[in-house]
Amino acid sequence: MKHSITMLEKTALAICIFIALIAAAQPELMTEHIQPVVQDILSFLGSGFFLFVNFLLFAVIILSFSPLGGRKIGGEHAKIEYSNFGWFAMLFAAGMGSGLVFWGVAEPALHFMNPPLKQSLYPDRLASSLALTLVNWGAHAWALYAVFGLVLGGLTQYSGNSGDICAPVMSAFGNKLSLRKKRGVVFTIKLIAVFAVFFGVVGTIANSTLLISKGVEIELGITSPLLIGTVIVSVLFVTYTLSAKLGLRRGVQSLSIFNVLLAFSLLIWLLFIVPVAPIMKIALDGTGYYLQLLATGTWQFDSQLNTSTWATHWTYNYYFWWLAWGPFVGVFLANISQGRKVWQFILAVVGIPTCVTIIWFSVFSGAAIEWDKLNQAGILSAIKHDYTQGLFVFFSQLGWQGTILIWSSLLLLLVFVATSADSAILVIRQLVQNQFKNESTLYVWCLALFMCSFALLLQQDEPLNRSIAILGALPFLAVFILQLAGFLKEFVRDLCA
Repeated sequence: MKHSITMLEKTALAICIFIALIAAAQPELMTEHIQPVVQDILSFLGSGFFLFVNFLLFAVIILSFSPLGGRKIGGEHAKIEYSNFGWFAMLFAAGMGSGLVFWGVAEPALHFMNPPLKQSLYPDRLASSLALTLVNWGAHAWALYAVFGLVLGGLTQYSGNSGDICAPVMSAFGNKLSLRKKRGVVFTIKLIAVFAVFFGVVGTIANSTLLISKGVEIELGITSPLLIGTVIVSVLFVTYTLSAKLGLRRGVQSLSIFNVLLAFSLLIWLLFIVPVAPIMKIALDGTGYYLQLLATGTWQFDSQLNTSTWATHWTYNYYFWWLAWGPFVGVFLANISQGRKVWQFILAVVGIPTCVTIIWFSVFSGAAIEWDKLNQAGILSAIKHDYTQGLFVFFSQLGWQGTILIWSSLLLLLVFVATSADSAILVIRQLVQNQFKNESTLYVWCLALFMCSFALLLQQDEPLNRSIAILGALPFLAVFILQLAGFLKEFVRDLCA
């Protein structure tokens, strides 16, 4: 039985495809107009939003130890649907797995060569490079995801259905809106959320394609980035379309479990090849600096930096990227976390991924920088010239094992991106469709994602990819604030009942 496409889905699809066509036909509009505007907004909102996320991080930590930590996602009668490993694999793969592969070597190395943190406060350059990377990728980012999951988790008797992105906003407004205005608000919220999810994933696909293209180019000697990139985006398109078609359990969960197993195998294999002592040192020293930054430095972040504008292009840019992924990851987490207690949810979404992030960056960056120092391997020089080369130049020093690691990391990155894209497609369709699902639009959304990613691929511009990725996050910030207000209102009402 076929069902008609909703007006919301028609509108969202039309705008996304229109933007993709404009981007392909007039790319200078993005580089000359959109990118500068995004950076100006970031420089204005960035520090305030960064402090806001600081408060959210400490709030979720306190919440996990409070009496509310015993409540269940989805309500007291919700049942657990997925195994612990399958659940963790899905949340980690959907969250930021592809970014860890992309920046695992490059980001700490860039900060090591040109330290953004004041050396009078953080004299160990290697430890400070890891600490600053963890500020961008660690507990703050995962806490933001956790907040989205909690807000949409149906924790109180007055919440809407778990995963209902509009219910907290409606609670914030109360009875102040007429039925017609409520429908308009719901339409607007879902449209903004779709844009945030869609363009957040588009930027990730385009960014990851740059790295995969560089690896294939280095390994096979092919000097046509556009040709390689086209093949990669096409393979991704087929992979995430098939996975989304198979659904959450057979598609998304299966790919996520495969990827997590591959990621840990890659990590363990590397530990058997490289010296472990330098990795342990950067892990311990970097974590110490990171905890120092969490306790004091991130509350006065500009004063910790050599140049305060650095944060606009790195930390604040990242945080709005996480915000762009918030509606997608929040709905996704609420859907897969049914029956989990709040303290378990926070531990799994914030604590464990942060520890994995520390280990991942310590191993990859620590091993690469130490190898370069001992062997004069040119890894840091390659990263300084083009940071997409760093991982592959490092692995190429490791002989036949390095070749296996290169192709394994390329497969890992490709599947990580696919698991993010297929999860995003499922969430977008949940947002824009009514209870009668129109299966044909799954392929249309997958194709729209492909078109936009390909339009960005033509530019070969990583900073532009990041700007596009956070394009939808900027208007969603207002929605997020309203969601938090409604969530707090629900809790106060529930506790007083």
